[in-house]
Amino acid sequence: MPNLEIDLKKFHELKNAAEDAYNKIVNIDCPALKAKVIFNSDGFHHLRYDCHRSERSKQVQQSKFICLEDAVKILKKATTIQEYRRSICPIGKCDKSGFRKTKIVEWFGLFAVTSFSRRIRVNVVVRRIGEGSGQFHFWSVMPYWTLSNNKRIIGSRRLEDD
Repeated sequence: MPNLEIDLKKFHELKNAAEDAYNKIVNIDCPALKAKVIFNSDGFHHLRYDCHRSERSKQVQQSKFICLEDAVKILKKATTIQEYRRSICPIGKCDKSGFRKTKIVEWFGLFAVTSFSRRIRVNVVVRRIGEGSGQFHFWSVMPYWTLSNNKRIIGSRRLEDD
């Protein structure tokens, strides 16, 4: 079994480097969305915390930080949206009566194989709040594959499965 211990010093160096790089990105033109994707503080926060505001494990954060550079490349080159989700979600904090506003939220997934030899596929997620009126903003990045006999599968096993 592989050693899953995280060197905290290296983790913090990686986190700081990723945050510095992230803060230098203002927006990216994305051909697949035919729009600019904004890199705001929500996206970097989501790399570190899940939707329940709990900190993600250091290993998960580390993998997201490592994939951040690939996310930028994918957004600049992607011409197709591979995944789409839409839902009505609460936005913001509750008011005095306990009521929370809701809006339509859309998520767009863009996948790319970043290394055939190492079998690495990366999923980039862009979010838009408010349907057509909202701006696209970077939401997440993650390595994405399945395992079969302890080997990474970055696509379907047979072409007809797609």
